[in-house]
Amino acid sequence: ACSYCGIHSTSCVVRCDICDKWFCNARGISQSAGTHIIHHLVRSKHKYVSLHRDCPIGETSLECYNCGTRNIFLLGFVPATNDGVVVLLCREQCLHIEKLREMEWDGNLWQPLIKDRELLDWL
Repeated sequence: ACSYCGIHSTSCVVRCDICDKWFCNARGISQSAGTHIIHHLVRSKHKYVSLHRDCPIGETSLECYNCGTRNIFLLGFVPATNDGVVVLLCREQCLHIEKLREMEWDGNLWQPLIKDRELLDWL
């Protein structure tokens, strides 16, 4: 359950891997503030998260496909050549490597996993 609001839906909670607490991707009373997970990560200066085992993607730590960095604030995705498949890449060192072009991934289509202070809803 979310450590802030108590939501226990496994499809919308994310675990902070530093403190091992769960937070939802919903906003609190103030719609201008970020979601509970983003608020926690910013305030605590934590940056590593994992998805719940019952979410559509399954239990996994979010990390860059190429270098393995796990900083959620640096991660984004590009669509792969297969429909419905995305590749997580960090924006600092891996977004502009030659290997992307070899695998036919377009780095220009990169989008961050966090938008408007919330995780993308498909996570």
